[in-house]
Amino acid sequence: MNKDIKVSLAIVTNRLIQPQTVKCLLNLVNQTKLKLHIIISQEHYTTAQGRIYCVVQAMKNKSDWILYCDDDMILEKDTLDRLLAHGKEIVGVNSYSRTLPLSTTLMMTNDKGEYKDPSKHTEWEMRVPEELFEVLAIGTGVALIKMEVFEKLKKPWFKFEMHPDGWMKQGEDAWFCSQARKAGYKIWADGSLKIGHIGSYIYQKSEEFTTFVPSVERTNSPMVGEMVKFESTNI
Repeated sequence: MNKDIKVSLAIVTNRLIQPQTVKCLLNLVNQTKLKLHIIISQEHYTTAQGRIYCVVQAMKNKSDWILYCDDDMILEKDTLDRLLAHGKEIVGVNSYSRTLPLSTTLMMTNDKGEYKDPSKHTEWEMRVPEELFEVLAIGTGVALIKMEVFEKLKKPWFKFEMHPDGWMKQGEDAWFCSQARKAGYKIWADGSLKIGHIGSYIYQKSEEFTTFVPSVERTNSPMVGEMVKFESTNI
């Protein structure tokens, strides 16, 4: 791997960064041999504006890549190196929304390359491969994007697509992916990386397949699923 590659580590937040996220990022910084430029986006009103701010700062710093990490994510220390090794312009991970039952932030495809609607498929059919695979969209809570992508796309790079009646049709990350695909880019995800999303639990899946949803009585113990009870240090 070329050690001269410069990567902007972009932390998008409008609150305190979770201590476990800080620990993971410190381990990542210590692990990689790449040149890192740290960006913390706090001067924004929406997540979309925060992501745009990070892109602008990465351009000013002449970074080659940008690695997004939200303030409530848990990731492995070699996440950056493993994502970069794939050589894909846009590559994300399998993370989960803070909902039960667990729901991946990936927009997966069927055999025809069309959107695979979770409401029309079983959990087994919606299982995420533990390898690199193509998707329609990734969540940008943890995502690596080559900076040349932003040079080729029109601004804004991220935005919420709203219905005239006021409800959200598409989040800022899915909208970015749709614009990138229109420009000829493919969207990839590495399902082998273990990613946690911090909420009342650490929302992540450690087993290949399960339909188990934790009961109230078991909220203080590690669970199949894997939603580990998380005690926040925030006051």
